[in-house]
Amino acid sequence: MSDQLFSTRARRGRVIFDTFRSVRDPRLSAWLLFRSYLLPELAASQLALMENPTAAGALAPIGVFGVWRLLATNNRELARCATVFASPSVAVDAARVEQSRADQLQVSTVRGPVATKHAWVLRRGDRPIATAARWYESAGEASAAGRAAVAVFRSADVVEGVSIGSASGRRSRVSAQPA
Repeated sequence: MSDQLFSTRARRGRVIFDTFRSVRDPRLSAWLLFRSYLLPELAASQLALMENPTAAGALAPIGVFGVWRLLATNNRELARCATVFASPSVAVDAARVEQSRADQLQVSTVRGPVATKHAWVLRRGDRPIATAARWYESAGEASAAGRAAVAVFRSADVVEGVSIGSASGRRSRVSAQPA
């Protein structure tokens, strides 16, 4: 077997970036709905975005909004950023800054809409930085998953490309470009 398979880099998680072409993108709607359960204080800003899409600006060449996601080595989504950024390049910069401050992140658990749904939020001080990407059955399981996500985030490779959506719903990866 190749030494590359056993290298530290090959075993690290990844931070990847996605964009949404409009506020009507179904993936953005799903992202914001899940986030509204975990961070209801941000739901008002998402509602304003949906009601007044021109407030966010015109369509950019590689998408309107940027987000980052933390993936495990098996490509399973561990976390997603708490903020929907104005552009992919802003999301890239934010992910790098937050990764450099990973030791300051604190995990808090959140109870979902029913008793068997729990999740977690990573905060630096009062500011939400990232959220779980899925529901967990117990608060303990959610808390452990949040701590594991921080550990992966500390050493994750920040990918240089951005995934953009097309009108057909397909996604392609391109280089991150300045906003």
